[in-house]
Amino acid sequence: MGELGRPAYLRVADALRAEILSGGREPGARMPSIADLCREHGLSEQPVRQALRILAAEGLTEGRPGSGTYVRPRPVPARIARGRYRAAGSPFAAESRARGVEPSWSHSSQKTYATTALAVRLGIAEGAPVIQSQYMFLVDGEPAQLSTSWEPLAVTEGSIVVLPELGPLAGCGVVERMARIGIAVTRVTEDVTARPVLEAEAGPLRIPLGTTVFAIERTHWAGELAVETADIVLGADRFRLAYEIDLP
Repeated sequence: MGELGRPAYLRVADALRAEILSGGREPGARMPSIADLCREHGLSEQPVRQALRILAAEGLTEGRPGSGTYVRPRPVPARIARGRYRAAGSPFAAESRARGVEPSWSHSSQKTYATTALAVRLGIAEGAPVIQSQYMFLVDGEPAQLSTSWEPLAVTEGSIVVLPELGPLAGCGVVERMARIGIAVTRVTEDVTARPVLEAEAGPLRIPLGTTVFAIERTHWAGELAVETADIVLGADRFRLAYEIDLP
């Protein structure tokens, strides 16, 4: 078992982690082969493979098919001040430019129908029509966050803002778009959790499976009427979420 009964695979993971975090193994450096690590630590393959799986799950290393395992570059987390929803234009664009990076995004919108969970979030009947919009947000051309939003058609149908990225208010935030049709958004709520990235998210965000992400469930409210809700996903190692709360 080794030092104080600690399993061998954890001791190997500890040693490799310390080398990476201290800079002894630089970002982009190729990790030793399993055979080399077995010889270095006097172990069989199984504990070495377990140790490498731990490092990958922690986001410290990444496998490259046909090439090996490499130290994963560790970005300096960018600070995102949550609460720019009243800024003119896109809140994402305003926040990005405040950090000195250039934003862009791709999008698609379509009519769909509320699931049971979505109906609860929006306070509408299950099966009620909604406009679903899916976004890929980038900063300086690199993937930054994914977002899927839903707006009840009962709120926007027949208006100039029914499709968020078309019409005269294309690219504007929910607050500005709703104001155009006479709806004053009075508050925004966010529920934030941390979880492992899903396979469907890892590719678009260009992050390895096992990476931790922030999952934000956001809702815009006009009084007690939910006019939009969204699921937002971004890498927890790339961003810090900063909240400022005004006291009454």
